[in-house]
Amino acid sequence: MSYRTGAISLLLFVIAVFSVKAASAVVYSLPELPEPSRYGNILIDRTATAHGVKAVSFSHWTHRTRFTCRVCHEELEFDMAVGVTEIGCDDIKDGRYCGACHNGKLAFKPEGNCVYCHNGDIDFRGEDFPAFSQDLPPDEFGNQIDWSEMMRRGQVQPRRYLNEKPPVATFDKSLTLEAAWGRIPPAVFPHKEHNQWVDCDTCHPDLFNIKKKTTEHFSMDRILKGEFCGYCHMKVAFPMNACERCHPGMKR
Repeated sequence: MSYRTGAISLLLFVIAVFSVKAASAVVYSLPELPEPSRYGNILIDRTATAHGVKAVSFSHWTHRTRFTCRVCHEELEFDMAVGVTEIGCDDIKDGRYCGACHNGKLAFKPEGNCVYCHNGDIDFRGEDFPAFSQDLPPDEFGNQIDWSEMMRRGQVQPRRYLNEKPPVATFDKSLTLEAAWGRIPPAVFPHKEHNQWVDCDTCHPDLFNIKKKTTEHFSMDRILKGEFCGYCHMKVAFPMNACERCHPGMKR
């Protein structure tokens, strides 16, 4: 091998190594996560501040033990995006949205308990989180609770509906999705675990069009921007920091 050929080969090797490292840096450049007690918490301030009251705090972990995602986002028609659903106090008093449960029977009634919602505190009741989570199956990221494992153990049995009983989803096939990068193991999507929390039409066809049988556009950068899997993961469901949860066999 000539000196020139060897130099070119070495240069190409170095470029390839740095390209892989650069690409890896992009994929693993994940957003910083909040404290476990705040993961999944939101502040709803569509009109609150404008009307001189504090924003509404909502903690998913305090509600997930009692209700599945579909109860609020399908049956009660809460939009997935924060602050989009037009909720007013009159709606709640009439039994809509939050008022479907917060009626003094299933949960505290709104009258006289305004501070429980209108507190403007993203970590409201955060001091209760350690006692809440101490006996639950641990996870490394998010609010550090493995909700799927907790369901399997029967430690929580959230209600799937309030008034409208949904059909039972029988499709439990796990899908294997090849990764775009050669050294990344395939992602595995289990329908069964997801069907415990949401309906089929939560994902299809708006997020995943099953008529277009391709995964070429399921790139991590789009997922991290809130598309596809990122619609729930990184927000309430476990974050993508747990690479091996989706890509079994992957090492971080």
